[in-house]
Parts: sequence; C-alpha cells; structure tokens
Amino acid sequence: MLRKGPEDVPGSWLIFFMSAGLMVFATISATVLIDAGSEQNHAITILSSLLGLGLYSAVLFATGFANRFLPTISAIIGCSSLLTVMFVAEFVLFQPFLGSQLAGIIATLIIFWSVPVEGHIIARAIQRHWFVGIAIAMAVFILQIGFQSAFSPQA
Repeated sequence: MLRKGPEDVPGSWLIFFMSAGLMVFATISATVLIDAGSEQNHAITILSSLLGLGLYSAVLFATGFANRFLPTISAIIGCSSLLTVMFVAEFVLFQPFLGSQLAGIIATLIIFWSVPVEGHIIARAIQRHWFVGIAIAMAVFILQIGFQSAFSPQA
C-alpha cells in the first residue's frame, strides 16, 4: 500500500545479506527453471544488476542521503528478489496452461512492475515526490536494458 519506505528497514548488514541471499536463490531458480537451455550470459545479467545498484547508490550520495545507503539497497534487493520469485513462479505455473508466449508476456509485466516499486523506494530514500523516484527508476531500468543489449550476443 506504499506506506513504508527504506526508512522503515533497519540499517543492518544482516538484512542486506538476507536480501542478497534471497536474490541468489531467485536468480538460481530463474536459471534452472526458465533459462536452462538458453545461451544467456549470466555474468552480463549480474553486471547489469550491479550497475543498477551503483546508480541508485550514486543518487543517494549525490542527494546527501548516504546514511540511507544500506537500508535503501537492502530494500531494493529484497523487493527485486521477491519480484523475481513471482516472475519464476508465474512462468512455471502458467506456461503449461497459457503457453510460453503468453506466460512470458505476463512475466514481463511483473518485471515492469519493478520500476514503480524501485521508484517508490528511491523516492522515499531521498525524500522526493513519487514521480521523481519513478523517473530515476525508469532511467536506471533503461540503462540496464541498454547495457544488457550492448553486451549480449546477437541472435
């Protein structure tokens, strides 16, 4: 319901490592259950995620909210992990009934949902309006897609 933000997440390395562990689980699940036969370079995906986190960190430091680094990054990683788990679960459960193409479209909508989620987190972290956070999250998302497109092998 968008009532809480990164200021409500404790600035704890334990929370950060739990979020990172969930992300590793979600990524491995996606690799095993969805990308098993693909030629996707997972190093590029990891670097793209690190690029996004770096850009969010730069926003925090540039706006003077460096003290919110750990809770904000933990919240972004945790929410991204949960959305990845939802992406995998939706694709695996719906693909037999809807086919790969329609299940893939629905799964892509879940990935697009990450933009307003991350926008909300970053907007609350830097104490700006939600639309500012959405604009930042859209820019980060576009840069990540561009990075992946530039370094992925063309089919």
